[in-house]
Amino acid sequence: MATRDINAANVIDRAPVRGFQWQVMLICLAVAIMDGFDTQTLSYAAPALVKEWNIPGGALAPALSAGVLGMMFGSMIFGPLADRFGRRSMIIASLALFGIFSFLTPFFESLPSLIVMRVITGLGIGGSLPNAVALGVEYFPRRRQAMVATYVVCGYTVGAAGGGFVAAALMPHFGWPSVFYAGGLLPVVLIPLVLWGLPESVRLMILWRRPAAEIGKWLRKVDPAAPSGPDVVYVLPEENQPGMPVKHIFKDGRVIPTLMIWTMYFFSMGAVFLVNMWTPLVLNSAGFALQQAVLAGATIMVGAVAGSLIIGPLMDRFSPYAALGTAYLLAAATVLLMMFINASVPIGMIFAILFAVGFMMAAGGVQGASALAGMFYPTFIRSTGVGWGFGLGRIGAIAGTMLGGALIQAHWSFAAIFLMASPPLVLCCIAVIVMRFTAGPAERHAMTEAAAAE
Repeated sequence: MATRDINAANVIDRAPVRGFQWQVMLICLAVAIMDGFDTQTLSYAAPALVKEWNIPGGALAPALSAGVLGMMFGSMIFGPLADRFGRRSMIIASLALFGIFSFLTPFFESLPSLIVMRVITGLGIGGSLPNAVALGVEYFPRRRQAMVATYVVCGYTVGAAGGGFVAAALMPHFGWPSVFYAGGLLPVVLIPLVLWGLPESVRLMILWRRPAAEIGKWLRKVDPAAPSGPDVVYVLPEENQPGMPVKHIFKDGRVIPTLMIWTMYFFSMGAVFLVNMWTPLVLNSAGFALQQAVLAGATIMVGAVAGSLIIGPLMDRFSPYAALGTAYLLAAATVLLMMFINASVPIGMIFAILFAVGFMMAAGGVQGASALAGMFYPTFIRSTGVGWGFGLGRIGAIAGTMLGGALIQAHWSFAAIFLMASPPLVLCCIAVIVMRFTAGPAERHAMTEAAAAE
């Protein structure tokens, strides 16, 4: 029997976005929200925890960094596993891992045990977000992929911001352990929703040569008019190349672009974690009330949510490189506003400054880097490319976290500490420019075409 080859990428690209695709994106967004919530739990609990344990604030730096270290390994491990065994299954495994161990954290009441628990929890946190980004992107047309990637990563920011408000509400009544209990229960409760409503990547199923009937079931949810029948063979304009997925992110002209993506992740996450992890504790130490300090950290996250909502559509509408490079440069300038914060400044003005900082650090931050990586890497290494980007970003986050702790112990001023967040964002802007001129012609054409398509 003669067969008909149907390009599934063309089916997705030409179809209007339907409810099923929004369902996929919203579930991936919910996964990212859990990631952000659990990433920030220790930061929000820190002021109360250091008082209860009677330890200096800087002593928590190893525990804060331990969580980020776990996230780094989680991103690097679960990304390649997802490219081999499926994004959906790795998302479920990650949710279970960090949900269970977050819930167990308050039962271990020493600094060494806290460090161990944060490493294990971080493994699950690190494995969830890259796969949520990769899976969300793959069900949307190329002209909307930057938007989807940034909106999913925005879920991380929503979760981190929500964690601040949850912590401010729970800790005065139930103590700091309540934040970890909430961070443990919510991801586990999300697992049934993932099992019900999140499919495996249809693009991966094609590369795995799954039965056409199985692939067609999901493709027709994207476009009910998609061809079907016993003579249909679904194909993609790319191959599932053999070997370790990691080596392929350096093949076929991807070396310099990959290094630039890593640069964006490393320095943007370093700057973000320097600001996010230490703002509540530094403000509290400077004389602000505990609740004000926690809400100040959450305000940065609220600004970041707003910033996340604009960068994706801008990258889809215009050149992804021009939009992201400009955002990084503006973020580097905006973070300098934190130098003007002190106890004499009205609290409303402080919150406005922190909102602006969060807004621009998200517009020029890991959200844009994730969108660029998700668009750049082909299907068979997309989770690996995004996951290793996040992994290198986590190293930057460790560096930013440790730098903040060291500067606090050295008694640097508030202004001097947060001045250090600006130069890394300038380096991210430079990395975008370098990537623009070193990405292969095929990638440049695809992304330019996506920006122009409607």
